[in-house]
Amino acid sequence: MRALGRLGVKARTERIKLREGSTDHVVEAELNEAQLTELKKGAVKVVRLGDNRVWVRTNGCVVCKLLYSSDVVVEKVKVAGERSVVYALLVPSMTSLRELLGGLKDAGVKATVLSVSELSGEDMTERQREVLKLAYKMGYFDPDRKITLTELAERIGVKAPTLEEILRRALRKAVKYYLDRTE
Repeated sequence: MRALGRLGVKARTERIKLREGSTDHVVEAELNEAQLTELKKGAVKVVRLGDNRVWVRTNGCVVCKLLYSSDVVVEKVKVAGERSVVYALLVPSMTSLRELLGGLKDAGVKATVLSVSELSGEDMTERQREVLKLAYKMGYFDPDRKITLTELAERIGVKAPTLEEILRRALRKAVKYYLDRTE
């Protein structure tokens, strides 16, 4: 979030929820009252969740809008300075990465790829990726679950047990990939 960088605040984004017209961030940052007031000026909504955590809804910057419209999954976000944000992304293909980088370049955003690695072991199938992405975007994994397994299954056109199996296999592969990268 550029607003935090402009305030000179070091922050770590714990969660991010991309939407068509807005972006929600749960951010770990030490903000004094003056900084919190300044942050509220540039945001749609700001709620202090604790001493060092805030929930911020913005209209979404160009990067958030591009991420939302692309087929990537945001794994991690770290504010690294006034004009720098580091994203860890799960990208289904190099073509998808190139398209995202092209969109960023067209929008005037300088992007640098720090590293690229492939899923270890058995890759997620295209269907698993599609279902996992749809479940994520529709709020299935949100704490206040926006859609049930049954509703999501109906939307996709499969039975709930089938969807549960697809999600279980996709999540197993995604978790294995994540754990392999963090060890």
